[in-house]
Amino acid sequence: MYAVVRAMFNNSIQHAAATPESLLQLELLLEERAVDLAAVTDIVTRDPGLRIHVLTLAHDTGEMTEVTPSLHECIVEIGIEGLRESLRNARMRRKSN
Repeated sequence: MYAVVRAMFNNSIQHAAATPESLLQLELLLEERAVDLAAVTDIVTRDPGLRIHVLTLAHDTGEMTEVTPSLHECIVEIGIEGLRESLRNARMRRKSN
């Protein structure tokens, strides 16, 4: 699982890596048909590496305003499919390493 964390943040600024437990929880939650955004936000909030990753994804996928968005707003901006895609990309990079 550590390779997933490393791949997820491959070209990012040096920061804390997401814990394997948080990544697994997030992955399991995102596999559900109906995803609970509050639960996703809770997982991301508790993990510094995931917080940074979500903020980076939100910045890259949308127009950032002068007002700093909440993590919940960033997750909504990215979308559930965007988060799923991010995890899939991390797995693909891990397999290629």
